[in-house]
Amino acid sequence: MLCSISNGICFGCIINEEHRDEANQRQYHCEPVRPKQSQGFRDIYLGDAMLKNILCIFGLIISLCILSLLSQAQEEPIIISNPKTPTGKNGKSIRIVFAEELTIGVTKGDKNYMFGGRVYFNTDDKGNFYVNDWDVKRIIKYDPDGKYVRTIGRAGQGPGEFQNVWIPRFDKDNNLYVSDLVGRRINFFNPDGKFLRQVSMSQRLSNVFVNSKGNYVANQSIYLEDEKRDRNITVIGIFDEEFNLVSEIHRHTWIPPKRSTGRDRGSRAQFTADILSNSAFKPYHTFFVSDDDFIYFGYPEQYEICVYSPEGRLVRTIKREYDPIKVSEKHKEEYFRIQEAEFFRFLPHDEQYKKRVKGLIRYPKYKPAYEHFVLMENGWLLVVVDSIAGEYTLFDVFDENYRYIAQFKATIQEEGLFFRNKKAYAVATEDSYKFVKRYNFEIQEYRD
Repeated sequence: MLCSISNGICFGCIINEEHRDEANQRQYHCEPVRPKQSQGFRDIYLGDAMLKNILCIFGLIISLCILSLLSQAQEEPIIISNPKTPTGKNGKSIRIVFAEELTIGVTKGDKNYMFGGRVYFNTDDKGNFYVNDWDVKRIIKYDPDGKYVRTIGRAGQGPGEFQNVWIPRFDKDNNLYVSDLVGRRINFFNPDGKFLRQVSMSQRLSNVFVNSKGNYVANQSIYLEDEKRDRNITVIGIFDEEFNLVSEIHRHTWIPPKRSTGRDRGSRAQFTADILSNSAFKPYHTFFVSDDDFIYFGYPEQYEICVYSPEGRLVRTIKREYDPIKVSEKHKEEYFRIQEAEFFRFLPHDEQYKKRVKGLIRYPKYKPAYEHFVLMENGWLLVVVDSIAGEYTLFDVFDENYRYIAQFKATIQEEGLFFRNKKAYAVATEDSYKFVKRYNFEIQEYRD
């Protein structure tokens, strides 16, 4: 207790306990402290109570500083750097062997088993399939044996109808939801296909994930028209229930080629070739949300994969040294085959026009660092480094601690690859037809 004294300043209170036996009363006397000289300096006596208070305050300050430093250390993202060569596990090399178990799809016959040129699908915890046929604008449910169960939704603009359909996914209540980029809405269904509700999106969002808090992780497209040059801005981020951006993860601006001013076939062919050249083997973002709401994001300009917290804070960066893969003639043929199926079908053209466009496409020397990645149920990260449909897929494997442990080739096709219910699933293209596949797989350890 600090006291003001007429004949001096009291820096500490000397506490005398008097009349201890008289009704247990305590009287405190504040006496002035007389400074005393000691070798030219003044010594100041601090009372016991004041000393204890100062020590407590000092200890509190030190504790707060330590907590602040620990907090800052925890907020710093962890960088995991990996070498070019996989380390193996337990002194052995690793590979994953896939064995096809089930195929859904036919080339002719029952339309409930025929798919268009673009197919996305998912499975629930019971092993049922939900296949999105982008061409027909519907979702088809099959049981775990691949037998047709029902059709969910149809093309249209009404409740439960689609103008565009994306990957079927499940929310925390195991309800099915599908985002509609054109209709700017998300349709929700129960597992039996009953329409529950729709949510209108105020933003142009695609590849939408609904996390356990009801927020959205998505790809926002912003198209800006300009007299001289248009721009397409892509924003990957977390959006709240009103679709306001609350955390930005990645932003990229893409400038398309200048619009064709001529009407002759040569000008149109060059314009088309410029569009395809602008996307040929260019880095493209890839991301997904895990069951615990963590966001895995990659932009393969470099071999880096970033992990973000459910709130959008960068917590981990996974890196690997690598040698870039050259774009081969097979890669070029594969790229143009995909464009024939997905791009040219929207354009009036003939074979001569396609041939001219093909000859005008410009390709980079190297491919991006990787194509995409997927999380296995055991916590391993499987990265698709390179692929040629029908021939091979080259995988990198990172263990649960994100250490690079293996690289191997497999014949499984990588399109739409995911793992669930201790199985692997993917879309396969065979003679231009799409099929849904389920695979058994085995992680094998071996010595070289």
